[in-house]
Amino acid sequence: MSKNIQRVQEMINGTYRRKIQVGYKRIEKKREVGERWFDSDGKEWEQKNGYIASIRKLPSKGLGDNCPDCNKLIIKKWDKDVFFWNGKCYYCQIDFEAELRGTGKYDEWLEGKGEKFKKDWIERFEKENEEFVKELEKLDNPFDMKVANAMSNENVSMNIKNANK
Repeated sequence: MSKNIQRVQEMINGTYRRKIQVGYKRIEKKREVGERWFDSDGKEWEQKNGYIASIRKLPSKGLGDNCPDCNKLIIKKWDKDVFFWNGKCYYCQIDFEAELRGTGKYDEWLEGKGEKFKKDWIERFEKENEEFVKELEKLDNPFDMKVANAMSNENVSMNIKNANK
């Protein structure tokens, strides 16, 4: 006989010696309507009239970009990905590329996109490099000697202690 069946049989017979726990009661602090708090994960909550609501930083829908062609909100992941690179929603971009392929201009357009991407990347790299060089020029001495001095002073004090022993 398995342990579970044996335990159930003992419970029925009344010979089961351990405490039986059926459930548990979760005790939560009583909150007033309108009160806000943060849980252990850092999520913010608000007590409403009869229920608890989580507080979001941004609304889930309604604020965002619109496709310039069809004026559709850019909400879905695939629309966001395509909008980031092309400035259109997914389906308008498909229509645009189909039209280009039909006229034979798709390869030319794709090559232009690649050139623009390279040019933008190089400009961004040069800008970041200029900012880095400016930060280095601001420093009189790029090496901070405070740590090195503190370590050498500690070595001197340790040598003095060891010499006095």
